Amino acid sequence: MKKRLLVLFMLMFTLLPVHIYAASPFVIGEGEAGGYQYTVIKGENGFTWKIGYQDHEVTIDENEENQAHLDRFRTAVNDLGSHKFGLILSISYLIIVGITTLIFYKKTEHIPRVSGVIIACLALGAVYYGITSFIGMQAALEDVGYYYVSLTDS
Repeated sequence: MKKRLLVLFMLMFTLLPVHIYAASPFVIGEGEAGGYQYTVIKGENGFTWKIGYQDHEVTIDENEENQAHLDRFRTAVNDLGSHKFGLILSISYLIIVGITTLIFYKKTEHIPRVSGVIIACLALGAVYYGITSFIGMQAALEDVGYYYVSLTDS
């Protein structure tokens, strides 16, 4: 009985026509960082962008005039997210180096010179990467703010 029902359902689903709407809009890209977000939707006549900052969202149809600014806005949002991730990663790495150094010091009651140089190099590398990520994040934040204002004012 169960097998016949299963076969009946399988036949019913395979014989029913499947409708595919190629012209229906679908999301082809989205991103979010620092309160800014974007969604790119491909429609029948082109691309529609939904860009926003916090709770304010604007819908923009892509055309020749704003295409470059929309692409730069997307790039700036993605850069902001990657720099933020890099900053979090470098701070986490610095914390791990600090905890490891503290454990090593408590077990040996002194840090040999060679180990101290290696630990200092690891810590300085984390600080350097953190500073460069922070500077990149600030530049990306300025860029995304500029492109957001230029797109929403026009």
